[in-house]
Amino acid sequence: MKNPLTQKILACAALLRVLVLAGCAIAPSTATTAPQASAMKGRALGGQLPVAFGTVQLYATGTSGYGSASTALITPSSAAANSASYPVQTDANGNFNITGDYACPTPSSTPVYLVITGGNPGNGGGVVNNNLAIMAALGPCSGLGSIGFVNVSEVSTVASVWALAPFMSAIDHIGTTSTNATGMTLAMAAVNELYNINSGTVGGPTLPTGATLPVDEINGLADILATCVNSTGGVATDTSTNCGELFHYATPGATAPTDTVTAAMNIAQNPSLNAGPLWSLIGGIGSPVFPTAVPQPAAWTIAINYTGGTMSTPSGIANDASGNIWVANSGNNSVTKLTNAGAGQNFTAGSMNAPSSIALDSSGNAWITNSGNNTLTKLNSTGSTGTIFSGNGLSSPKSISFDGLGNIWVANSGSVSLFTSAGAAIGNYTVSSVTVPVGIAANPQ
Repeated sequence: MKNPLTQKILACAALLRVLVLAGCAIAPSTATTAPQASAMKGRALGGQLPVAFGTVQLYATGTSGYGSASTALITPSSAAANSASYPVQTDANGNFNITGDYACPTPSSTPVYLVITGGNPGNGGGVVNNNLAIMAALGPCSGLGSIGFVNVSEVSTVASVWALAPFMSAIDHIGTTSTNATGMTLAMAAVNELYNINSGTVGGPTLPTGATLPVDEINGLADILATCVNSTGGVATDTSTNCGELFHYATPGATAPTDTVTAAMNIAQNPSLNAGPLWSLIGGIGSPVFPTAVPQPAAWTIAINYTGGTMSTPSGIANDASGNIWVANSGNNSVTKLTNAGAGQNFTAGSMNAPSSIALDSSGNAWITNSGNNTLTKLNSTGSTGTIFSGNGLSSPKSISFDGLGNIWVANSGSVSLFTSAGAAIGNYTVSSVTVPVGIAANPQ
């Protein structure tokens, strides 16, 4: 039975990219260049009400490790150099303009994000909520002039945090390693699939045709954050307040969050933690602010469903160093290659027969186990040519993995086969206590 759908779990996909994208270099982003002249305006909303007099900050992502310190771009010196005010704040209607208040880092392609903290969220009493924090991932600093208008809200916060969670350790610590700039770039790109920064709605401008989003779940998470954003604040030890309840349930360890972005990060990184109690917060400020009918989930994950290519009973998945997803299709003896944006190509070279799993080697070649004819297929990185390997005890192969030397390990029905990186047989091994292995993994060391 054909099943054209495949699912990309954003937090997991971004984490997988973190693990495999070593070698994508990026220069350190500590130096600055001349201030950008392009205008960037926007509006801050909390629960669809303006956040008045909140502090606006623009951050460049770090490059000294995962969760490393971000660089604040709006500083007293940058403002003084441009005769600008500091700090930048939203006005009484939640509007802001940060033109001339910052300088892009070097390289100017460094990804940046916007954070608004504090302010009066329209909670009825004119009280500043010091626990309020909302954010929006923007992309490369050099591209800020093309954005036009930025809507920052709980929805933009959910889209940004769930895409960037593998790179976060705090609201001002979003970073990657110097060798994984591509991973951060892909995570930023995912935000533009989840959220339209100009209109402030779910579903971004780069969402592929045919792809679907869990709109109810995204809005439900936004509603959970809104219960705290549109309040006077609170602490985790005081569960009589909306913020207190959120912070209490979004505490995975000993230290409770004190702002809504950090709470969102904790939920994204620990999606099954207190999933039910968090769900019960929806509507905590009356009826849900963002319309949702999300049922109580087992975990707060966000997935995009793609229909690219000609998938049929997908049976294995892997991704390459460019963030493309490769899917083995046992239903039509093919492999589908999906770009990070969901565009698909199908490959049939190499006499695939009921392919059951797939793995990518260090050169970008795809290796597929064929359970239908007891062989391996090696596809080149473009999918245009395929080579067949057989023998060495291959018997209904189910899973494939590479070790640190590039050797290929295959789990068969009753044994494990080992090949060199070129496909030459090394040996076939059996273990008396393992009769029908269905998966295999190798220590990359």
